[in-house]
Amino acid sequence: MKNVGDRYLIIVVTGCTGFIGTHLVTALVNHGYEVRGTVTEGDATVVQDALLHPVDVCSGNGLLDAFEGAEVVIHLAARNHMLKERSEEPLTEYRKVNVGGTRNVLRAASAVGTKVFFHMSSVKAMGEGSEKVLDEGDVCRPSTPYGISKLESEEAVRAEAVGMGMTVMILRLPMVYGPGNKGNLPRMIHWAENGYPFPVFHPENLRSMIYVGNVVAGILALLKVSPAAGTTYILKDREDYSSTMVYSAICNALGKKPRYLPLPSLAVRMGGSLSEDFRKITGSFRVSSAKFEKDFHFVPPFTLEEGIERTVEWYKRSAR
Repeated sequence: MKNVGDRYLIIVVTGCTGFIGTHLVTALVNHGYEVRGTVTEGDATVVQDALLHPVDVCSGNGLLDAFEGAEVVIHLAARNHMLKERSEEPLTEYRKVNVGGTRNVLRAASAVGTKVFFHMSSVKAMGEGSEKVLDEGDVCRPSTPYGISKLESEEAVRAEAVGMGMTVMILRLPMVYGPGNKGNLPRMIHWAENGYPFPVFHPENLRSMIYVGNVVAGILALLKVSPAAGTTYILKDREDYSSTMVYSAICNALGKKPRYLPLPSLAVRMGGSLSEDFRKITGSFRVSSAKFEKDFHFVPPFTLEEGIERTVEWYKRSAR
């Protein structure tokens, strides 16, 4: 059996056609790993240099075949936060994939003798905001259906992993940005490209974020060591950013001068009651990745400016 860190280690990435998954698969292949990926049944997406297996995480169909012979499973497949939720019972739908599906993936990995299991979670399992900088020791108080399901997925992983003889790690991520992301950042790029003044509600707000390249670098660092089983880590960029810092970086990448439109606190309170995405932009939510950085001697290689520049380049190519 090969060891973690072996150049020819076989790795399976669930949800490999998603935003993070596409970046991760490319990096793993470039580092010499043999990579397999899972896709939802009926998905005809092609991922270069990765053998794809159609699976249904909710039923477990196809998982054993996909995982056979793999030493590492990186579990990315999830029902992620949706900008426009259409389900009448969103928590039920989130639980179906994020809790039940994760349980099926973990059991299948254990059944074929997988040695290492990385479960990708979210800081939304911890909550939506705090006056202090949160770390892995803080009490989790999720308030959204997505956040609740991610915390429950972590609890399922910890409970199921007992006695499996498999090293299991949980990695919590804040908002991830980078080429291919279709969340709030492309909207901000579009806003800046058209020269619109960016609305400023809380100039001093700070949020933890992470560039997708730093996520990939963190996972690659984990593959070179033997992490302690059952450990939970937070991974983020070196610094936290305000909305104005992000918008300025976008404008600089576009060669434009940033313009801002200060708005009164009443608009903030009204907007904050209307939309979670509004709160993402205007509010503060900070977490610490000091534990990850200390235990693995890790420094995120990309700065905000580098990450934003690459994201803007992707945006301009994809908008053509």
